[in-house]
Amino acid sequence: MNKEDYRDKIEEHRQSFEDEQKEQSLSRVSRMNKNGNKNKKPKNSKRKTPLMTILFVIFILIPLTILIYFWKFYEPGKTIEQAEKDTAEQVVELDPSEASASNQDKKDQDDQADKKAQEQSQKDADKLAAEQKAAEEAKKAQEAKKAEEAKKAESAKRAEEARIAQQQAEAARRAEEAKKAEEAKQNAKASTHTVKANENLYRIALNHYGDGSEATLAKIRAANGMSSNTVMVGQVIKLP
Repeated sequence: MNKEDYRDKIEEHRQSFEDEQKEQSLSRVSRMNKNGNKNKKPKNSKRKTPLMTILFVIFILIPLTILIYFWKFYEPGKTIEQAEKDTAEQVVELDPSEASASNQDKKDQDDQADKKAQEQSQKDADKLAAEQKAAEEAKKAQEAKKAEEAKKAESAKRAEEARIAQQQAEAARRAEEAKKAEEAKQNAKASTHTVKANENLYRIALNHYGDGSEATLAKIRAANGMSSNTVMVGQVIKLP
């Protein structure tokens, strides 16, 4: 027995109840007609109708509803709340086309969400790659700048070293020239010698040449036209 059968049974009971009500009304009307009281309304009609309705609800409708509930929905071991929940779940049914459309919409929404997530992920990846590239380029530029600064510093250091070396070479050259000039001056000054007391040609040759050999003495004699080694105090002799 399904729900339609129960509805039919209830409808039959209701119809039979209405038929009984009509028969009672007709019987009352016929009795009134027989008694000659056509315009007189039946007494206690308002009391009998609610009474019958109450009796119908108490003795027929309520037991029938309880019976349907226990026969259709009640399962031993289940609470009333659980049975009502299961009943609500059984009653609510979706049209297959609507469920399919709902699933398709959900799938489309999920696809769109996935697509947006992928696009956002791609954007984030591109942004991160651009930031990394910019950081690498900045690092390379900084390293190139440091290398250029180091190169300039090295060039400046070499230029300074070259300048210092040139200055030192110039100073050495000047010192050498000064030394040569001094030696030339000394040589020019020492090219002549005035004989002093207690000096002889041998001592003069030994002081100026560091050598008092006969060859040195002969060279001095030849330069001054001397025939002997005798010299006089105050005499100026040439020292070749």
